[in-house]
Amino acid sequence: MVVLGTGIGIAWYTLRGWLSGDLQVFRWISRETVAADWIFTSSAIVTLLGSAAGMLAINPGWLQQPWLQMAIALTGAVFLLWLPVVFLQYRLRLHAHEASEREIHRAMKIWCTLGAIAFPLMIAIVYLMVVKPGI
Repeated sequence: MVVLGTGIGIAWYTLRGWLSGDLQVFRWISRETVAADWIFTSSAIVTLLGSAAGMLAINPGWLQQPWLQMAIALTGAVFLLWLPVVFLQYRLRLHAHEASEREIHRAMKIWCTLGAIAFPLMIAIVYLMVVKPGI
């Protein structure tokens, strides 16, 4: 839930900064989102992995549950989508300071596409973790 929440918060402010059309606002937002991603999202991922390791140390048999296998696969997919997003946020920060609106627009389109793919996957992970359906 923390990974989902930080992702939504960072996405909201990045998107709002871009849509404002104010380069000064976008410069500030792009600096802050890079920092927020490292401080909040990265620490949430480390905590997620630690709690998962603890859960499996208690009962390794849980890995046989189809819902958990699916949640792990989806988490891996989200992580693979997040890595280029971090790279894009660094590019956005750079382009915002160079006033390269064409490059900002291009990077934001890719950033939004990756987010649009990752968001439903995150919702599916939360669903699997809460409901634990018999898949």
